[in-house]
Amino acid sequence: MSKQLAETIRKRLEKETGTIYKPHAANIRFALAFPNTYYTGMSNLGFQVVYRMLNETEGAVCERVFLPDADDMADLLRTNEPLITMESQMPVRNFDVLAFSISYELDYLNVLKMLSLSKISELPEERGQDQPLVIAGGAAVTFNPETLAPFFDAFIIGEAEELIKEMVEILRRPNDRDAVLEALAQVEGIYIPKFYHPSYKDDGTLSGYKVTHGAPERIRRRWVRNLNLYNPASVIQTPETEFSNMILAEIARGCGRQCRFCVAGHIYRPPRPRSPESVLSGIKASERSARQTRVGLVSASVFDHPSSLLICQSLIEQNRLFSISSTRLDTLNRDIVGALHAGGHETLTLAPEAGSERLRLVINKPISDEAILNAAAIAWDGGFRSLKLYFMVGLPTEETKDVHAIIHLVTKIAEAFKWRRLIVSASCFVPKPWTPFQWCSMEHEKELSEKLTTIRRALRTVKHVNVSCESAREAVLQGIFARGDRRLKEILLLMHREGLSWRKAFENAQISPEFYAHRQRHKDEIFPWDHIHIGVAKAYLWAEYERAMIAAPTEECLVGICRRCGVCHT
Repeated sequence: MSKQLAETIRKRLEKETGTIYKPHAANIRFALAFPNTYYTGMSNLGFQVVYRMLNETEGAVCERVFLPDADDMADLLRTNEPLITMESQMPVRNFDVLAFSISYELDYLNVLKMLSLSKISELPEERGQDQPLVIAGGAAVTFNPETLAPFFDAFIIGEAEELIKEMVEILRRPNDRDAVLEALAQVEGIYIPKFYHPSYKDDGTLSGYKVTHGAPERIRRRWVRNLNLYNPASVIQTPETEFSNMILAEIARGCGRQCRFCVAGHIYRPPRPRSPESVLSGIKASERSARQTRVGLVSASVFDHPSSLLICQSLIEQNRLFSISSTRLDTLNRDIVGALHAGGHETLTLAPEAGSERLRLVINKPISDEAILNAAAIAWDGGFRSLKLYFMVGLPTEETKDVHAIIHLVTKIAEAFKWRRLIVSASCFVPKPWTPFQWCSMEHEKELSEKLTTIRRALRTVKHVNVSCESAREAVLQGIFARGDRRLKEILLLMHREGLSWRKAFENAQISPEFYAHRQRHKDEIFPWDHIHIGVAKAYLWAEYERAMIAAPTEECLVGICRRCGVCHT
């Protein structure tokens, strides 16, 4: 065991409240892995919910494991000691199941790093009966598991709450690895990639899957119909995370807004609010000390919840400080701002996404510049002196003037009020599966970088404005992995084993990144994720794509009927 990593873990455990310790005897042992650092992983509510639910399940015990920090990583590599879990400091390799929670495509390489550090074979066909079953769940592998399919025994597709008990019951049966996988394949929401064999056309696109071992032709995602049956709150509080000593509580899941770029708004349909009683009782159950711990309310859009103000008011009456994950511009009003200010929320975050009204209509976020300025005014009048604005570049149909519209809009907001701090976060549009934009090409790194540089330079001289820009290079890699297939196995292995950059890996493998990131898809193309049944019809997504792309509104049709296409965009 690495003494350095064990000491890091010991210090962190001393600072935690709510940690679960459960005996291993006669239980299926899960090592729940987050493929990033402790600081990042403990900020993830879904990770904590699965940790609690596995430990609440009879016959199972769950411990956490994270990607080591840089110093601990160097020590592990130097000493050749195996990666260990938090709670017992046992080697991950000794557990029955290694279960990854994966939310972000750029963590894919960290998955391979953690397997290697754990002394577990990266490839399923090389794992013996003495190695853990390696499974994964989370948003990234729900909408497209195929990029990581060569490395996993099983995936959980959708929401895990209702299938955990079924999975544990199967894993407790005394069977060999193949028999366990065959049994798991019959559970709705579990995908066994070795039973699905892809074939490809001459042009490189997918022709379909041959399905074996009695597995279903399509894997239906699992989703929870009544969220009130499950505790919505995090179980562990720690100061070593983005949300220091904060209870995170989900108040709703899904979103009905149908923004055309947003994968979460599609794979978590239908939108489901929790009852105020469920939210407040979950927060109370997670309180681990007499002090009033800060609360973070989590939802795609908190104030779309019909009882959101009631929940906020209840927290205020309990003298609790609270903050929110996000709110929509068009829901903001003086009551909401007043509640946030009273709850100690310090920086209001708004997401116009695009700088021009035309482009906001394309992405189905029909908010006028006037409405954005009005929201900023409401925030100012409500006592907020810090504002954060989210924008994207590279959106479908974007033109140079749309990028300059971001600069113009931010400048107007900055000059209208004496902000203490105005933060502008600019990221790159990445086409995602199960959205109307899954057919779109992604802009190249050079063009994206130039747009980000234009924004950064233009706003440099605007008083109190701080600009944060995403890496265009990382965004393109995210786009490649998001719509990838199993042939990217070689790329990931070259990056992991040889330490190559992703561009060098593609060059060595003689695979074109253009095919995955920058190619326009055709209407009838079979996608690598089409055998996943997500609950959204592909025909509906195509209709939305056409509405955005073929009937993209022009400047003269922002009001009324478009003169060019005859479609009303208002």
